[in-house]
Amino acid sequence: MTRLAIALAAWLVAACAAPDQPHRYFVLEASAAAGGTVATAPPREATLLVAPVTAAGFYRSREIVYSRATGTRGYYQFNSWTEPPAIAIGGALMSKLERSHAFRAVAPTASGAEGALLLRVHLDELYHDAATSPGTARIALTAQLSDPRTRGLLDKRSFTASAPASSYDADGAVAGLRQALDQALDELVRWVAATR
Repeated sequence: MTRLAIALAAWLVAACAAPDQPHRYFVLEASAAAGGTVATAPPREATLLVAPVTAAGFYRSREIVYSRATGTRGYYQFNSWTEPPAIAIGGALMSKLERSHAFRAVAPTASGAEGALLLRVHLDELYHDAATSPGTARIALTAQLSDPRTRGLLDKRSFTASAPASSYDADGAVAGLRQALDQALDELVRWVAATR
């Protein structure tokens, strides 16, 4: 019994003496460049309304997601986004749409503005595929464009993008996820601008 008590006391001392790893927060952001989304044609005489981006349940938190095996997902410890990915993606999407100059105006649905087109985007996946080192960053979005007056669906499309993780950790995952987000949003903006 005495040995057990000594072993337990030693374990507690070691656990208390271990330094705490600081929790780090990363910004999920796309590049400020238009990324090839700007058309040479004059802007459409229409206001585009953009609904808040929604997300699949597992991606509604601020946790950074990884996968080490097909069909599994996990959260990185001590590493998080500064805000839920859907909010960050919504802000980046609005910025890219405004910089594209494809529409007379771009406004969030909460603004109360009237528009001829309504864009809804859903985040299906955003994770570091870490099955092999250093892994691949993957994103999948579903977008639909509709007429807000008639509620008629004009078009719907899925967008996927991937980019290599720069290292086999959260830092590498974040770098790759930012790059993949850029690719997916640029493709989405080109699609919105071309949909009639």
